[in-house]
Amino acid sequence: MATMALVACSPSPPVDGVSSASSPPPADLATFYTQVLTWSPCEDAECATLSVPVDYARPEDGSIDLAVVRRPAAGAAQGTLVVNPGGPGASGTAYARAADRVLGMPVVNAFDVVGFDPRGVGGSAPVRCASPGDLDELIDADATPDTPDEIDEIRRVSALIDCVAPVEGLLDNLSTADSARDLDVLRAALGQSRLDYLGVSYGTHLGATYAALFPDRVGHFVLDGPLPSGLDAEQVTLGQALGFENSLRRFLEDCRRVGDCPLGDDADTSVGLDRLRELLEALDARPAPTADPDRPLTEGAATYAILLSLYRVSDRPLLRDALASLVAGDGTPLQRLLDERIGRGPDGVYRDNAMDAFYAITCSDRAVATDVPAQVERLASAAPILGEYLGWGNLPCEAAGIVAARTTPPPAGASGPAPPMLVIATTHDPATPYTWVETFLAEIGSGVLLVRDGDGHTGYREGSDCIDEAVDAFLLDGVLPAPGTTCV
Repeated sequence: MATMALVACSPSPPVDGVSSASSPPPADLATFYTQVLTWSPCEDAECATLSVPVDYARPEDGSIDLAVVRRPAAGAAQGTLVVNPGGPGASGTAYARAADRVLGMPVVNAFDVVGFDPRGVGGSAPVRCASPGDLDELIDADATPDTPDEIDEIRRVSALIDCVAPVEGLLDNLSTADSARDLDVLRAALGQSRLDYLGVSYGTHLGATYAALFPDRVGHFVLDGPLPSGLDAEQVTLGQALGFENSLRRFLEDCRRVGDCPLGDDADTSVGLDRLRELLEALDARPAPTADPDRPLTEGAATYAILLSLYRVSDRPLLRDALASLVAGDGTPLQRLLDERIGRGPDGVYRDNAMDAFYAITCSDRAVATDVPAQVERLASAAPILGEYLGWGNLPCEAAGIVAARTTPPPAGASGPAPPMLVIATTHDPATPYTWVETFLAEIGSGVLLVRDGDGHTGYREGSDCIDEAVDAFLLDGVLPAPGTTCV
């Protein structure tokens, strides 16, 4: 079945016990705000740990250490840039280590690049929500239940998500607002009066939350692939279902142009979509054999693999070949494609806790759906290809019983306006669809929009020199593109 919407969040109840953004930190947080990071060599970078309170409303109750990585500037450093790759659940330390690939060389030359694993992620008090076997079972489960017994089975599998944390109280303090407060402690520990930041996908939500909480500490902010905080769970799921369906159609158009497409070369993409639906329905009835006889390819796993292959245009040839093999009766390539994208090794072990953290943080950030089957019915009507699949993916939050966080940032401008932030939106982005950009801009109140007219998730370092040059110019010199700028 689906592993929930691939990025998701919604507002939480009002904040309590936290000072306003523009005031100095409370005295009981002084220990955290005055710490100095101790850097030590680690592989090709420098590593440190940052101490933050488990609960900002009760900092005396305990702390956790967050893993931090710094890639020193390749040239003369002019500042520090903090980066976040999204998820939620993706490792910021791994992202900083990949600075040469994810950032332009002018930025790598001029900035110390810093990434941190958010609380609950990677090296920062990692949470666990399921065993590797349980995650496999969740991914493989029937994505489109047709009977009451099959719905009962989805509920059983969803209930395998049962999160635990290594530190008492952490599960109650895993919201994006908590991580944004961690980000401000990191800013202070780095000796920066203002934070320069690049966040992609869910990282835009983290950055926007920081800007709402600490507008007077915002430096050069680049938010790529905007995810609004004000959408409820059903709105997020619907937006993504429509976004991925659009990307599927565009994949089929490209597949037809290349020729000999495994789903047919008909100019009407609805024909290819019908063939794909038939292929998936066949897997529902009988999973396809793979190189591992104990792990055939199910409808749920195949659908998830297809979705993840739509994030990058560069994955289209791989998806095309994998679908050709599936049409021929072999599910191995699509299964391997899925495993590579979710970090599952041949031994069945996942390389990190990204999927666990995704559930824990997402469920903390939003209210639990009260009637998932009714929501699924509405989603299936609006998005007939993927609405049902993604809708059932919201069920684990209901099963996990994680209480939505009690903390949320104030509205944009509540503590004063933040400086202009550069927002990048891609017209055919499946995961953070372009239809969300107006909502996001209204939420942050001070965004300058840069549009990438193209396919795939996010815009920076995705093949557009126009986008890359604009981002580099803003980070290096604070020069924003003209309003209404569109790049290809």
